[in-house]
Amino acid sequence: MPDLRCDTAEGTDRGSLLRPALEAIRKHKLNNLFDIAQISLKIEQLAAPLDSRKYLHRTGELIQWLDDERSQNHILAKRLDLNALTEWQKDTKGFFSNKRGKFFKIVGVKTSSPGREVPAWSQPILDNEGTGIIGLLMKKLQGVTYFLMQAKVDVGNRNIVQLGPTVQFNPGNYIDNEKLQKPFLFNEFQHAQKFITVMDTMQAEEGGRFYKEENCHRILMLPDRTELSVPPQYRWIAYAQIQFFLHLGDTVNSSARSILSCLI
Repeated sequence: MPDLRCDTAEGTDRGSLLRPALEAIRKHKLNNLFDIAQISLKIEQLAAPLDSRKYLHRTGELIQWLDDERSQNHILAKRLDLNALTEWQKDTKGFFSNKRGKFFKIVGVKTSSPGREVPAWSQPILDNEGTGIIGLLMKKLQGVTYFLMQAKVDVGNRNIVQLGPTVQFNPGNYIDNEKLQKPFLFNEFQHAQKFITVMDTMQAEEGGRFYKEENCHRILMLPDRTELSVPPQYRWIAYAQIQFFLHLGDTVNSSARSILSCLI
């Protein structure tokens, strides 16, 4: 069995970074699924540039924070017959939709495309209501660019918790909906007032699963000397550290990857 010790010749700084990642592998009994030596080497290579700078949070602390968030969020998902979902129904058009007309509906499409693997096919597809907002809040501190990232919980995630952007929501789902609490910075990302708009662009979603869906990708800047109290599910993470997490499998969710790609 591979050696899981994570002390390195460079000292305890590198070891403190490796330890949470390797302990997570050992905790979940994944030793036989990964080459621990190769993972250790890769993490060291990726983390090397991070050791030379002092960020708001050490990368090892961020790894531990994500692991703690996963341990505190337990989701039990059970497959049910669609007819058993009390707030969902087959509407008059034959679409499977929410009774209040929110969130999304499942529709059917017939498609013909002579240039594809098959010339025509039929399939169900998700048709979202309204336009969503994917947003990042950034700030500059001592020459370093930070982004406010959240530990985002989603039912469909294998890891339950991933690094998500500052916000990802559809405003229409929260209007006149007493069951849903508006997310952090909801109003500011709808209509930026206190923050500086850095980028505002529309991006299309993957067309094979979402019907003609677009989301607004919005990056805002926190003005200098502006204090912002953030919930415990959020951390200011340096851009270089985010690049590190992008190499750790599915640690960063698709919405965060989508808006981060706008910075390239």
